[in-house]
Amino acid sequence: MTESHDLIEEVPRKTKLNYGLGQFANGILNGFVMSNITFFYNQKLGLEETFTGYAWLIFAIWNTLNDPLISYIIDNTRSRLGRRIPYIRYGSIFYAAAFIFSWFPIAAPGDQVGLFFNLIAALFLLDTMFTFVGCCFFSLPNEIAVTAIQRASLTIYSSVFGFVSIGLGLVLPIVLLTGQAGIHPLFGPVIIILAIICCVILFACSYGLKENLFAQEQPHEGFIEGIKETLKNKPFWIIMMPAFVLSMVLPIIQTGILYYIDYIAPGDAIAPGLGIFASFVVVGIIFTMKKLPKWQPKKMTIVTFYLFTGAFVVLFFFGFNVMLAIIPLAVLGFGLAGGMISNGVVMGDAIDNDELITGKRREAIYGGVNALVTKPGISVANWGFLSIITAFGFISPIEVSPHVFQKQPQPFMALIGIMVAMCLLPAAGTFISAIAMRWYPLDGPAWLDKKQYIMNLHQDKERAYLDSLRSGAGQKEARDHQDTNKR
Repeated sequence: MTESHDLIEEVPRKTKLNYGLGQFANGILNGFVMSNITFFYNQKLGLEETFTGYAWLIFAIWNTLNDPLISYIIDNTRSRLGRRIPYIRYGSIFYAAAFIFSWFPIAAPGDQVGLFFNLIAALFLLDTMFTFVGCCFFSLPNEIAVTAIQRASLTIYSSVFGFVSIGLGLVLPIVLLTGQAGIHPLFGPVIIILAIICCVILFACSYGLKENLFAQEQPHEGFIEGIKETLKNKPFWIIMMPAFVLSMVLPIIQTGILYYIDYIAPGDAIAPGLGIFASFVVVGIIFTMKKLPKWQPKKMTIVTFYLFTGAFVVLFFFGFNVMLAIIPLAVLGFGLAGGMISNGVVMGDAIDNDELITGKRREAIYGGVNALVTKPGISVANWGFLSIITAFGFISPIEVSPHVFQKQPQPFMALIGIMVAMCLLPAAGTFISAIAMRWYPLDGPAWLDKKQYIMNLHQDKERAYLDSLRSGAGQKEARDHQDTNKR
């Protein structure tokens, strides 16, 4: 019994395209900051590793608290545009402004206290806007589609555009931030151009997205009540382990590669490896979509995380040889595609399971509770990376002229520390995640039957909602006609 034979659903390509474009802009604005700002503040502005790490830990507190609150606000929003669209459309302006602020600090380079608070403020502002917009994009696939294959298809569009944003997040910092003292003069203009482009994309794509308007008719629930209902969904808590690990893996790769290029392998030497990495992301997308209907999301996730584990371990042992590093980089690219696609699908299944428990669609609150686990992962990744290289004797850049910091030669143990932080730290997490997913229960023919029931339920709710609108319009027309006759 396969889903492709039993569950038939089609999502318009226009909707998928707009969703993918929105995720691209969202990925640039958030991912570019979260993955590169550690290197920027530490290596280019001279903020010491200790201060940079503590800023991430303080930020983790706000990062954890704001998501459930904001997701509750989103889920209980009532407007003619829906619950999600207004935040994407009008939040785009403030999102872009927060992005620009992240790269143009008020404090001067080398000012440890000033940069410390500036970094905290940048992370706070950027993440608040990301939460408003990101929670909406987290919610939409599970409203737009029900079947695993269509959710995966949406994730494909998201992933293709997302990998473009990841690619830009890798290439632009490598070109503009590594291999030189100071900041490249084009870095500032590039940041402003990116902010404007992403703002326009988010604003425009909001007109091509759809959401289940019938969900606005469901009763409001209290904040604490919503959290309690979420805690009843046991499959959701199982998949939080791989979600937490994925939230760490990407910033570790993107941050680690900048230190790797500056201190272990020059940019031109690693370029073929990064090209292979990008190529195998595409291969991974094609393979995942081909195998997903047969393997189902659970098996795909487990296989992906075992691949991650092996690739990280091999990269640790052979990473000093850039030619040998190509092989594990290829596997990482392949696994990253499978991990991002399958993780989104199993998350959608967990939210469907919540609807069977509560009778409500509560995607955004799941985005918020999911962030209670995944958002701290970003802070842990950056703090852990800096703590490990510091413990191995990493030497901070030295100010060689006003506001210009020069990297220093590193002892061999510091180079080992970079490889430990970039490879072994995430390898431990991916291995544990693969084991944890063995207990994930939403799998097999019985679950597919429940998915069919959910599809039918949504169709009934949508018809009832449209009938209520038509009935309301008819009653209003009758009242207007009576008023006209009286006049």
